[in-house]
Order: sequence, then structure tokens, then C-alpha cells
Amino acid sequence: MDFQIAPHAGFCFGVKMAIKKGEELVRAGHVPLATLGPLIHNPQEVKRLEGMGIYARDSFEEIQEKTVMIRTHGVAPSIYDEARSRGLELYDCTCPFVSKVQKLAHEYSQNGYLVLILGNRSHPEVEGILGWAGENGIAFQQIQELESLSLAGQKVCLVSQTTENLERFEQAVSALEQYGIEELKVFNTICSATRERQNAALELAGTVDFMLVIGGSNSANTQKLANICRQNGCRTEHIESVEDIDSAWFDGVENVGITAGASTPDWIIREVTLKMEEMTMEQGLESYGILGEVGRDDIVTGTVVKIDNDEVLVDIGGKSEGIIPVRELSFTKNVNPADVVKIGDEIRLMVIKEDKEGNILLSKKRVDQVEAMEKLEEIYNEGKVIEAPVVDVVKGGVIVDIGTRGFVPASRLDVKFIEDIASFVGQTLEFKIIKFEPEARKIVLDRRSILEETEKARKEEFWAGIAEGQTRKGTVRRLAQFGAFIDLGGVDGLLHVSEMGWGRVKNPGDVVKVGQEVEVYVLGADKETGKISLGLKQLSVNPWEAAAETFAAGNVVSGKVVRIVPFGAFVQLADGVDGLVHISQISWDRVEKVEDALQIGQEVSAKVLELDLENKKVSLSIKQLTERPAKPAPVVEEVAEEVVEEEIPVVQEEMGSTIGDLFNA
Repeated sequence: MDFQIAPHAGFCFGVKMAIKKGEELVRAGHVPLATLGPLIHNPQEVKRLEGMGIYARDSFEEIQEKTVMIRTHGVAPSIYDEARSRGLELYDCTCPFVSKVQKLAHEYSQNGYLVLILGNRSHPEVEGILGWAGENGIAFQQIQELESLSLAGQKVCLVSQTTENLERFEQAVSALEQYGIEELKVFNTICSATRERQNAALELAGTVDFMLVIGGSNSANTQKLANICRQNGCRTEHIESVEDIDSAWFDGVENVGITAGASTPDWIIREVTLKMEEMTMEQGLESYGILGEVGRDDIVTGTVVKIDNDEVLVDIGGKSEGIIPVRELSFTKNVNPADVVKIGDEIRLMVIKEDKEGNILLSKKRVDQVEAMEKLEEIYNEGKVIEAPVVDVVKGGVIVDIGTRGFVPASRLDVKFIEDIASFVGQTLEFKIIKFEPEARKIVLDRRSILEETEKARKEEFWAGIAEGQTRKGTVRRLAQFGAFIDLGGVDGLLHVSEMGWGRVKNPGDVVKVGQEVEVYVLGADKETGKISLGLKQLSVNPWEAAAETFAAGNVVSGKVVRIVPFGAFVQLADGVDGLVHISQISWDRVEKVEDALQIGQEVSAKVLELDLENKKVSLSIKQLTERPAKPAPVVEEVAEEVVEEEIPVVQEEMGSTIGDLFNA
């Protein structure tokens, strides 16, 4: 049995610095000291720290010590406030990656964004981030939870727990892009060390028969590592320490991979590897000299004599039959032995070992793999395309049957994001081999590049044929406030709301629906920018072309009141043609408010006063269709005048010479 340790296993940077800080404080005499919550999610390491005088406390009420360490998960601002109010000496060991998420959550929350946090809402790290986000923070663990949120028209900031899985984060981004969010800010806050650890575990699980994951049972990142390995189809056990190892796990196992969570100290990893070395030596002694001249890894020929649910018995010419465990029949999980072999079949098998009862354990899948490798190497070297059925779904991708186990990452399955990759199971598809490492039993395939090549050729043909002035059929793929995106056959064009009709269109959804097949007019196509402008109204008659005759001055027309403004009302005369009835043209009587005389939706008749084709304006009059009322004669009131004769007294005054006297003189 061989085993190998995955790169990036064990303590991450943040945990390592926190442990180092605690040890420094102890050496400086700050003992006893407390941590708010376990400094590390590993019970063995927590016990070691207690021996040094570092005690984990679950709440402030439990803390008797004067010095307190904030662990790598970080805390909400309120925790700092309470610690200060209690007069505690604080040492903040928040991981730098976590601090970055906290700052982003606080900054965008203050700027009016809804802060979405992908992660376990009950995890201390996520609880701390929520504290920094305040009322604008929401944590979610499943992508489906987003459906219950009212996200349309909002400003949204997406972050994640630092130990989250990258694939789930990418799924969250794709999901949010479909909710009509006004502005989406995305920050991939998954710790780089976490990504490296998970990727290393995923790759190793694809090359071994068994994975051993070391770490605390309450460690979120260790649990994720174990799940990643299991979902990749690899038998996996999660242990906390060397005492949890069961030697029976490794019966018939040839290759073992070992990884460890970010909370697993080096001394625990060393104990496990020493145990594995001891077991390897013991297993090597057991398997020495199998069948006399036939040894481990030798190829033998046998005849199937019995088929059970969990094993197949084969006559290999010895004193007893050889046994093929069901897991050694095929690399496909949950396989039915009767679907692989039939009684009487003569098959080639590889010797694995002799068990404690003296039974010879054999493998069919390993011989199949050896035989397939020669053909696959030729296919890989020549860059040929291979057809293969998808047989299983694992973490991060699917497994295909190529005579051996081939892995296709989810990102290489299609040119677009696939919500449920399980839909590929049972399909026979074309693939290219992009990684071929037979020694490590690692074969990675790709379908996306084949689709991209096909897509590229099709797009070249498309761009060579499309031109302004064409009429094309397409399918409405997506609606936006400003228009609709039309799939013209792998290339999208934009049908702007202003080009949907000759009249005013407020909502694109009133004209077209997602999935609807439409005929559109090509207004412009730019291959360099990849932009195509489309029109719908161009395929119908422009009402203004017939306006000169239909809406000539003096004509009587009918229409519906569609808009009222302080100075009048707009009447829709035809699709795209509105006429204005000025407030002064509504009635011969004085109209104070347009609403007093007309209502939206009211059908009216009017006379065309003026047609301005250049500016597309029609002036209307309702009152001109009625006779102007005659002005009434003015009413004159006769007033009887009474003449009173008065005697005007003549007053003579004595005066000197008059002017007459002067002239007469």
C-alpha cells in the first residue's frame, strides 16, 4: 500500500499566527489567558493549549482571566465594545482574510448595499461578518434561499465565508445575475489557502483508492475537505487523531491519500503518517509470495463461477476460487456485478493480495485500466476526440467510462454554466484528453473546447452572413428595463425599447416575452465589438408615412386620450402618432383644468388644425367641431333722468375797468 500527503495540508496562515501569538503571550507571563471560543477547531490542540494556560471560554460571563484573545474567526463590533466595558486586555488574532470580508461588509452596508454572505450562518466567522454588515446583512447557505429574497432593483454586495467552496460561490454569482439586480458587486473572499487545500484534496482523491482526512469533527473546513473527496467518488474517512484509524478500512486498498484541515496541527499529522508507514510494512509482508510463483500486481486469467451482490468468484486454477470485490469490478459506483460479467466469462484479472483467510483478492478494473491506458495514450498524443458515456457525478465534475476512470471538471462540460450536472449522466458525448498521467492514474477530459471550436466556426459563418437591413428570426432570451436580448442563433442582438414600436413602449415585457420567437430587423452589426442592434417597428408600416393624407389640416379624426398635461391632452390617433389638443382648443368655454373636461382613455373626435411632418406633430381642436356660440347683445339699463331747473344767482362785484371797456376806449 502506498500513501501520499496532499500539498497545503494542515495549519493555515491565520491559525498558525494565532497559535504562535498565544504561545508568545504565555512566555511573556500573560497567564492564565482566555480565548472567546476555542482558538482552533481541534480538541487535541485545545487540550494542549489548556496545558499551557490558554483556556477556551464560550461567553464573557465565563471569563475570569484579564487577558483575552480574539480567535481567527473574528467577532462583531459589539464584542469589542463589551470587552472594553469589562476592562479586559484584548489581543486580536482575526485572520487577515476574515478582516477583509468584515471591512467589505461594513463599507458596502454603509453605502446602502444589501450584503449577502455565502456560508453557514451559525458559524462564528459568519456571525462576525453579519455583525459588521448590520441590518443590511443576510447569510445564506443554499443557492435556493436567494429565491425568497426581494433582490430586483437593489444594490447587492456578495461575499463569502473564507472556507467556502469556489464552485458554490460561482453558482451563487450566476444565480444573482438572473434577479434583475440594479448593481451587483462580487468579491471572492474565499481564502487562497483554502482554495489550494481543497483543490489539492480534489486532485489527490481522483488518483487514489482511499482518502484519509484529518481534523476536528467540529471543523467546518475539514468537513468540507471530506465532502469534496467523497463527492469525487473516493472512499473517505474523517478522523481526529491516529486512535480513530481502523486497519480494516485498507483491505484491498492500494493507494491512500492524506490531507488535513486548517485546524490540524503538524504533530497529529506526523502521528497518522507514522501509523500508515507501519501498516504499509505489515501489508507488504502479508502479500509477499501470493500463489507461489504468482505475486501481487501479476495478471492471471480466470473463469467466472459465481456472482453475488458484493463479490464475484473466479476459478484461477488454485486450491480455492479467487474473489473479486464489487469495488474491483468497475470504477463506477454502485455497480451491479451481473451487469459487468456473466457466469462462464473468461476474464483477465490483477492479483491484489491474499487476505487473512487465505483468499486471493483480484481486480478486473485494474486490468481494464492497464489495457485502456495504451489506447488512451495514443488518443492523447494525437489530440483525437473520444466518445464516452457519463457514468457518475462527483464533487466538481463527472466521471466518464473510457475503459478506466476519466474525470471531467464541471467547468469543462459546457460553454455555459450548468445548474445540474447530473443531467449529463447516461449521455454519450465527445471529449478530448487534456491531462494524461498514467502513473498517477489521473486522466482529465474536456468537452468545452470541442463545443467552443464548433461555436467559433458557427459564429464565423454567422458574422460573415449578417448585414444591416436583413430580417432575421430569433428567440427572446432575456428582458431588461431598456429592451430585450434576442438569440439569433448563438449570437445575441439587442432590441432596444425605442425600436419595439412606433408608439411609446414603457415595458419591454408588454411587447415580447422570454422564449418567444420573433422576427426582427437588423439595424446594425459590428463584428469587432460583437454588438448587433435590432428593430421590430421597422417591420410594420410607419404611420407618419401616410400622415400627409390621413392627418391633413382640416380632416376630422378620432382617437383615445392617452396623456394629460397642464397645457392640454395627447390623443393617440394611430400606433406611433399622437396629436395635441391644447387646453384652449378643448371647448369654447374657458377650461381651468384639462382633467375637468377630459379623462385618460376617453374616445374623442377632433379637427386637425396643423400637421408638421418634419417634427412629427399634429395640432388638434375639439371645439372646432362645434359651432361657436353667438355672443349675446349687451343689456342696457334705462335710467329716468329728472330735470331740475335751478336759478343761478348772478353775483356782481364791484371791480375796475373790464377788457371790453379797454377795447371800447
